[in-house]
Amino acid sequence: MLDTDFDTTTDELEQDVLACELLVTRLRARQARSLRELDARQVRMLDGARSLQEWVRARLDVSDTTARDLVHAARSLPEHSELEELADEGGYSFDRIVATSRLAVSGADDDTIDRSFGYDISGVTRLRRRQRRITSQDEADIFNDRRLFIQDTFDGSGGRTTVELPGFEHRILTKALEQRADMFNDLPGPPIAKWQRMADAAVSIAQDSLDGYEPAGSSPRWDPVATVLVDAPLAGDTRGEAGAEIAYGHRVGPQTLERILCTGRVQIVGLEHGKPVKYSPATRGIPPATRRFVAWRDGGCTIAGCNSRYRLQPHHITPRVDGGNHDPDNLTTLCWFHHHVVVHGMGLRIDPDSPSQKRRFIRARARPPNPQGG
Repeated sequence: MLDTDFDTTTDELEQDVLACELLVTRLRARQARSLRELDARQVRMLDGARSLQEWVRARLDVSDTTARDLVHAARSLPEHSELEELADEGGYSFDRIVATSRLAVSGADDDTIDRSFGYDISGVTRLRRRQRRITSQDEADIFNDRRLFIQDTFDGSGGRTTVELPGFEHRILTKALEQRADMFNDLPGPPIAKWQRMADAAVSIAQDSLDGYEPAGSSPRWDPVATVLVDAPLAGDTRGEAGAEIAYGHRVGPQTLERILCTGRVQIVGLEHGKPVKYSPATRGIPPATRRFVAWRDGGCTIAGCNSRYRLQPHHITPRVDGGNHDPDNLTTLCWFHHHVVVHGMGLRIDPDSPSQKRRFIRARARPPNPQGG
């Protein structure tokens, strides 16, 4: 292991962290093998524990999650020798080995398990959820369990509301709240936290319902109608850094242009010598059917380690300004933070060679100088 000092590079530190994780995996695999034998010897009964998980939690002083994963590994890995070998080699993290093992136990076929190695741990968890069957009775039970609790605080100064809904109805509610909360983004004064804006949105929607009022501009702001005029030769020579602007609006650069093409309902007007030469129909940048397919395929944000589901949107791996198209293979799903902050804000790009379910970022390559000098 490294003795860190000011001379240690960031890459060396990263490699050291990875090496430590591989060592942890090997040690956990060794623990699981010993636990398997202790389980066979009924060690929990000797110490008066109700279960092996309780025994592990007490003896190792670990969390319920760690104890559960160790017991699962001890009992299931012998049935999946390839996973046990990977654990011994330290080729993947212990958490990843356990998640893949749970996927196998859930009844996934060999092809699904093989594909799972291109996913990060969040992706494997999503794959495992897809294996679970939901019967008509399950759906009826979930629907019948819908409820909304309203509770006043003890001193009567406030209250708390909790809602439990089936998945589809929950999405309807959250989408409506998110869209309304976005309308409070531009208010003067200090920034308002998301959870506060969501609370304000709930009250606002309820008040509008009581008053029979529909606020102007209440259509979702993340889906604007826009006309983008593009001077094709100039935009091509500068890779989108010049030559594009929104009608009745401002000039836009490649990041804003790409953002519009990713998320907006747009019409593109191509210009040559200041004259319109080509029109596109006013349509969403990415066709709705393609959006739905990509959302289903990815199941959530595909950035490695991210499990955010806030404002999921498709994004072009090869940007439109670089010739990228709407083919699903050129699209990946990103959450709001990674899409708007990391990609369109910080200017990072998706590494096209990273696995489809654990994408990583790379710095955008340098663009050629603007020949117009602006």
